[in-house]
Amino acid sequence: MASDKKNETLTTYVSDVHALVTHGIQAIHRQVEQLKDVSHRDASAAVVRFEGILRMQETDLRARIHALGGSTTQPVKDVVSAVTGVAAGLLNAVRSSETVKSIRDDYTFISQLGIAWLMLHTTASSLGDDETTRLAERGYADTAKMIMHIDRIMPKIVVEELREDEALRPNDTQAQTHSMVRKSWEREAQMGA
Repeated sequence: MASDKKNETLTTYVSDVHALVTHGIQAIHRQVEQLKDVSHRDASAAVVRFEGILRMQETDLRARIHALGGSTTQPVKDVVSAVTGVAAGLLNAVRSSETVKSIRDDYTFISQLGIAWLMLHTTASSLGDDETTRLAERGYADTAKMIMHIDRIMPKIVVEELREDEALRPNDTQAQTHSMVRKSWEREAQMGA
């Protein structure tokens, strides 16, 4: 009986992450199409990269759900996951010409995905499921890479977008912003040690 409950719990958590990733793929795929002709090459390359990562995650999650005896065709139990993915897609549809805001919306989605992977990792490791734990660790690491990638490219995209309005004449503060981000993460790492 306890083993059934454990398997059901693991399947639920894996399915929740799967739902989030699936909805994210849909939104990011729309961005790939929307951003392919923009002048912000870093943005268009990023969303292509993100879509590839999410597709690999979806494949791994689907396989794990099946290995646990679940099905990816079952209704999604976590409505929040579905709403988050759809909301990101809607925001992108409204602001297709504003590259920086599309990437900002991706950051929000990817942060949601990161916490879902963290919860899955904690659940799987707490319940002694080594395979799901490893899957969640890879997923969390991939998500952290996507967040850090946005941290690296966002200052450039913001400055490029500001420069499109000739009346603004923005300064190039990319180095200053990168320094602020680095210092913030280093400070937090030191405090957590």
